[in-house]
Amino acid sequence: MKSSIREEVINHNAKELFDIVLDIESYPYFIPWCSAMKVHSKNEKEIYADMVVWYKYFMPQRFGSHVEFDKKKLNIKTTYIEGPLKDLKTRWNFKSLNDNQTLINFSVEFEFKRFFHQKIAETFFPLIENKMIESFKIRADEILN
Repeated sequence: MKSSIREEVINHNAKELFDIVLDIESYPYFIPWCSAMKVHSKNEKEIYADMVVWYKYFMPQRFGSHVEFDKKKLNIKTTYIEGPLKDLKTRWNFKSLNDNQTLINFSVEFEFKRFFHQKIAETFFPLIENKMIESFKIRADEILN
């Protein structure tokens, strides 16, 4: 299983950044490979949704996930339900450093069902992770500046 932990300081309010990451319905507008998002159910603590991912040279893939979140602790945890992976877990933690500065801790673990897909994903993972984090930063700047 491939895993990564990333910490970044971002010059925006922690609660507002949390809200941007939790706004999964907007992902198709700013995450390049997310072509659609379908929310099946949502309440004050969890979301069940499917993300359709479309990479250039591959057929679109659907990733079903269970998203749990805590608005007081400012954390988001995603657990994989179904799709082309064997497993996927993500965690976002937002720690306020001051009114307009936040330490974000993002971790991910994933494993594809097929060895070939796993090796491709591991090869390109640093690029994908950087692009995803950058997409959230740009979104935050657009909305919050």
